[in-house]
Amino acid sequence: MNAKELLESYAAGDRDFSNQSLAGLILTGVNLSGANFIESDLEEITLDIANLEDVELNLANLIRANLSGSILIQANLNGTILEQASLIGANLSEAFLIEADLSDALLVETNFSHAFLTSANLTRSRLCRANLANAFLTGACLNGADLRGANLVEADLTRANLTGANLAGADLSRANLTDAKLNWANLSNAKLIGADLTGTYLSTLKSIEGTDFTDARNAPNSVNLVNLVNLVNIDESSNQL
Repeated sequence: MNAKELLESYAAGDRDFSNQSLAGLILTGVNLSGANFIESDLEEITLDIANLEDVELNLANLIRANLSGSILIQANLNGTILEQASLIGANLSEAFLIEADLSDALLVETNFSHAFLTSANLTRSRLCRANLANAFLTGACLNGADLRGANLVEADLTRANLTGANLAGADLSRANLTDAKLNWANLSNAKLIGADLTGTYLSTLKSIEGTDFTDARNAPNSVNLVNLVNLVNIDESSNQL
């Protein structure tokens, strides 16, 4: 099915495009709200600035797809493969991305507010200035993710793996980081005001310069903070030898 056939079918009232091969199609700015693309091959498809509200994309292949600027409010992307996809500035508020693969994806300024990202793979994803307020990231993998300036206010990061993540300037106020892994994470100038750090592994943080732990539950005390700084300095010195 080519782009013309797809749009004609949609205009005629057809919404079921599941298990279709649509790889590489160019569909900039189209309206496909409510369409069903379950298990379809959409590799390298161009769907930028498109209306994809309420679409069914679960288990679809969207590797290297371009969905930048698109509306995906309440869309279903559970188990979807979005590896190396571009969703810059896209709106995925209240979307479902449970166990989705977003590794190496471009998610700069993407809106994931109130989205469900439970057990999602966001390894090395670029989430600079992304909106993840009130998002559900329980058990998510954010290894090496770039979260500089991201909004994670009241996000649920229980058991999330943030090893090596860059959270410089991120706002994690009132976030739940219970049992989260922050090994070698950069928290410089981050806000953890009122955050829950129960069981959070903090002994090998990369940087805590300017970090605000005001009213955080189980936050490291001043002695621990000094030790963390010393540990980082020692590690950096050893790497220079």
